[in-house]
Amino acid sequence: MMISKIGVFSIVGVGLMVFSGMAMASPPVPPPVEGFGITTAVDAEMSSGDFTEVETFTWTWVNDAAIPGPISSDLDGQMRLGPTGRAAQIRYTEEMQSTDTSFFVLNKDFAAASEGADPAGNNLNVAKDYGYVASEASLIVNASNQERVGLSIVANGDAWGLNDMPSLCPWAQGRFVPATNEFIAMGSDTNTTNVMVSDTDTEAVATRAPELNHSIAAQGTGMAQGLMQLSLMEGNSMYSGLAGGDFHFMPGWANAIAGPPNLVSKTDYSEKTQSVGTIDKFAKAMHYHSTIPVYQLPEPWYELQ
Repeated sequence: MMISKIGVFSIVGVGLMVFSGMAMASPPVPPPVEGFGITTAVDAEMSSGDFTEVETFTWTWVNDAAIPGPISSDLDGQMRLGPTGRAAQIRYTEEMQSTDTSFFVLNKDFAAASEGADPAGNNLNVAKDYGYVASEASLIVNASNQERVGLSIVANGDAWGLNDMPSLCPWAQGRFVPATNEFIAMGSDTNTTNVMVSDTDTEAVATRAPELNHSIAAQGTGMAQGLMQLSLMEGNSMYSGLAGGDFHFMPGWANAIAGPPNLVSKTDYSEKTQSVGTIDKFAKAMHYHSTIPVYQLPEPWYELQ
């Protein structure tokens, strides 16, 4: 499977969402041996002046099964995945700006890690709160905040037990998991020329059962919005990566095919929710998870427990 680009789609939508169903299921993508950990914290308060913060984070990684063959992954090359290979990307961007402040406060904690950035094991965890009151003496007052988060996974499918996970469900031992693509993006914005208070939280993980979360709560005068977009694709088989029927045989590979599988399922979703004016209350929560459960419990209800 050739990957020309793994990235975050343009974002257009939000809501409290749980996508469920036994069909779509991307396995986790184990991290490289040499990992990383990044943490930052901001605590700022101003009674006048301007404030700016810009942050970007992108982590792209590949995991190929240890099967010898002519196809292997290379982030600096063509990014061809071998049989049962998987690739993932987590991306986060944030831009905060305030001009001519009479009161401004920001509290933000950022954590990203290949082995888990928090006790829940997320690869990304960001919590951000800010409040802004404009200066009455200025004619160019403004405060804005924009956050975007994306999760992308490309998986060539897997055989018995997904190599490093239990089978898709307890009663389907020995069944293959087909090739899948998952691209999910979420985000939120606020903008004011008067007063605004906002709280956002972001979580993303792909090294265990893939999951993405983003929420916003805002109050004030101006604009607040939340956005979400996703595209999911599933094949009808595993992908062997080799032509002419000559693929590496292993238990369960009878379900693989020599070459790309047929596209048998495609899901697209987008939503945008926006409030403009005097905002007494604005709250949005967005959630996506792959349908491989963390604890082998039946879908779709385990997420409600």
